[in-house]
Amino acid sequence: MNYKQCAKLLLTHENILIVTHRNPDGDTVASAAALCSALRRGGRNAYLYPNPQVNRHLRPFAEKYFAPEDFTAKYTVAVDVATEGMLPKGFEGDVDLCIDHHPTNSGYAGETLVRADKSSCAEAVMEVILCMNTDLTPDEATLLYIGLTTDTGCFQYGNTTPATHRVAAALMETGIDYRGVNKRHFRTKSRKRLALEADLMNNM
Repeated sequence: MNYKQCAKLLLTHENILIVTHRNPDGDTVASAAALCSALRRGGRNAYLYPNPQVNRHLRPFAEKYFAPEDFTAKYTVAVDVATEGMLPKGFEGDVDLCIDHHPTNSGYAGETLVRADKSSCAEAVMEVILCMNTDLTPDEATLLYIGLTTDTGCFQYGNTTPATHRVAAALMETGIDYRGVNKRHFRTKSRKRLALEADLMNNM
């Protein structure tokens, strides 16, 4: 499946539930939220599965998209979820579509878009959104930047490629507060984290 086919397929469905993985990181949460936003702009009724493990750093970006208790999904999409074993706690049911970038994807979903050449799922989701709406909102661009940077360790991991930087540049050119994102996710630590790191250094 290519990006255009994926976008077309998504826009033929209603009451869409988007699922993130267990122990969710920035890529799965932010990519899912961006996709949810784009689907709503495309006239679809879409929500995120309220993954109970979303942490306090990522919750503000996802919570407004969480499905209410009375929501009944008719189509389920997994984002950045490579295997069934990674589906979130409490989730039950089949997955109709999976958008992913892991070469280890097990093909558990009814339909699959896997781009193993991408450093993050955010890059694949970005292409799907552009096929649906031809543009990105500032919120969507911010979310995709979060997904991209958290999965590449702010461009320090070995999965970073020239294409990664080109995508980052395109997102930055939309005018997002990328400095704020970098500070929040890579330059800010809680008191508990600092205390743990101090203890590790003192006992090396």
